[in-house]
Amino acid sequence: MLATCLPSLYRLTPLALCLPFLTHANVDANEEIIERLETVYKRSSITSEITENTEKLITMPGAMGDPLRAVFALPGVVAAGGSMSEPAVRGSSPDDNLFEVDFMPAGYIFHDFGSSIFNKYIIQDFQLYSAGYGTSYSNATGAVFDVTLRNPKYQPITTTLDLTMFNAGVFVEGQLTQNTAFYLSARKSTLPLFFSKGEELENDDGELSGITINDPPDDHDYQGKWIWDINNQNALTVSFTGAKDSVAAGFNQRAELSLKNPEYQGDADFIREFTSQSILWDHFNKDFHLRLGVGSLEHSGRLEYAKRATLSDGYFDEEQQKQITYKGRLNWRVTKAQQLVFDAAYFDNDSTYSYDSFQYLCTELDPDCDLNKGERITGKDKLALDKYFVGVSHVWVINEQWQSEVGVQYQSNDYTDEDFVMPRLALSYFINDHNSINAKYGHYNRMQDIDTLLPEHGNPNLRSQTSKHSSLGFAQELADEWTWSIEGYYKTMDDLPLALNNYSDAAIRYSNDVTGRAYGVDLLINKNKTDKWYGWLAVSYAKSERTDQRQNITRDYYADTPLVVNMVFNYQISEKWQGGFNFTARSGQAYTPIVGVTENSEFEGRFLPQYGDPFSERFDVYHRLDLRFERQTDFWGLDGVLILELMNAYGQANTSSIDLDYQKVTSTNDLIIKENEDDFEMRPSIGFSVKF
Repeated sequence: MLATCLPSLYRLTPLALCLPFLTHANVDANEEIIERLETVYKRSSITSEITENTEKLITMPGAMGDPLRAVFALPGVVAAGGSMSEPAVRGSSPDDNLFEVDFMPAGYIFHDFGSSIFNKYIIQDFQLYSAGYGTSYSNATGAVFDVTLRNPKYQPITTTLDLTMFNAGVFVEGQLTQNTAFYLSARKSTLPLFFSKGEELENDDGELSGITINDPPDDHDYQGKWIWDINNQNALTVSFTGAKDSVAAGFNQRAELSLKNPEYQGDADFIREFTSQSILWDHFNKDFHLRLGVGSLEHSGRLEYAKRATLSDGYFDEEQQKQITYKGRLNWRVTKAQQLVFDAAYFDNDSTYSYDSFQYLCTELDPDCDLNKGERITGKDKLALDKYFVGVSHVWVINEQWQSEVGVQYQSNDYTDEDFVMPRLALSYFINDHNSINAKYGHYNRMQDIDTLLPEHGNPNLRSQTSKHSSLGFAQELADEWTWSIEGYYKTMDDLPLALNNYSDAAIRYSNDVTGRAYGVDLLINKNKTDKWYGWLAVSYAKSERTDQRQNITRDYYADTPLVVNMVFNYQISEKWQGGFNFTARSGQAYTPIVGVTENSEFEGRFLPQYGDPFSERFDVYHRLDLRFERQTDFWGLDGVLILELMNAYGQANTSSIDLDYQKVTSTNDLIIKENEDDFEMRPSIGFSVKF
């Protein structure tokens, strides 16, 4: 909601579906044997180590040891609007994505200033489902990011300290009793060390920008997990996580933001945070695995702006959400060849929205939301939303060559009073042991963003967005741990929102009059680690469009990126040294050209841009090279790792946006354009970790 209402100001902030069945230990009734097995064997130990793929993402250059940030090097993923932006996957909006962590919904998984909220030591597995996923996921039309945090290890309690250029952290893990173990993680950003309170920032030309740092950009996060292996068939897990991001700045009369929107002049504060807790019970049986969980999630965000000590208290937008989630999954092996997967979840959400701001009617189709400013609105809205889904899938290994997965999901909510029945299916044909063909198809939906549904901000009668995914792919395994795959996809999107500025029915604010489509091909060539090296090449060709049905106009989507190339290489130089690179290149970001200047009707002597066709032009090709070297060492006799990274190694200046140069525009004849870089200049980093 905040991002839609105040886009200019907001730029400041900067599983497989079927779980594998574990082997059931067949023992006789001898008590001594049973006791010995329970002492030695812990089911939780199976997921206490990170997967090989996650390990590769952690050591990827440019990711700063963050496997989730490394997702941008995977096929079909782009940063929608700059290097630090949220991921857009296969032509869908970043808002269409679903994030789950350990079976539960996540508040958010990316900090505003570049990294994810997770310590690299606790991610056991990370799955990105780009399209065509099964019935275990709901309320998403884009991609699914499913993060599995590893279980604590049964080991003596150890502590690991990390310090890099951009954050510092501590990680503690170990065994508490014979059948319990835990870990705790806490990290704090070091960004405040790079700014001085009261400092006025300089722009790209070395001139004072009119922006003063009141409180430097800052973030922190924490996680914890405790596991109790009750017996060989039951385990109880308690988890908690949280994160916070904040920044505060002042905008004087020279600031671009103040020149474009004089009412924004003054101090601005931004803060968002969330906390979540969950309890999971896993029951393992010879023929089934049952998981039940309950989770609590609290999320809040507040943006204050235009605060002046003597003139105004300014404006604000604030949201607070509380959600209780009840969730279960049953994997039942009916026969050796057939398996049923049942999913059910209930979400009890209560939200409060408070605001004293301006009405902005705006969607992703609008090139500049600032031009859609409406009247000042003040109020407080409360929203009680209950929604649930039930899904079932039948997985059938028909024979050695064919495998199918057929499922259906029922989903309902009581706010828009909608019900959906969504079929989903997948079919795999194994040509031989090394070659396979895969096809997927599914229907998906999600509720509209809340700011378009609230009575005072939007239209509570908007229907939910829907999408249909289809894909066809081929995969092959080669010698020496080489694999390659290619997959084509096609998505349709319906009932997207249209902002009704200048329409006769503008009083309802939004309508369901936008459709979209996205299609493309993803190629991945991968080499697992052998002969001291590993790497991959990902190439994606894609097209993403949106159609305004009222005007019957089809345009490129703002995140449309026709060509993306990522090349990652890592080499074990010696017993102690390893290093590598990550090269990224992609088509320039789509933007809307400014074709003229007009007077600001609200403020004399101020000017606003006139735009051409939305998203009709592109910046130059984006490209960047990141390097990383890692050395195993010791600090005062303690095991340690020294990490050297150089991001954007050749200092490429990539453009992220354009606007008028408001400091130089003094009349409607001054068409002076300013290109803004993505603020990701050459950036060296030195870090180390030590364990004791």
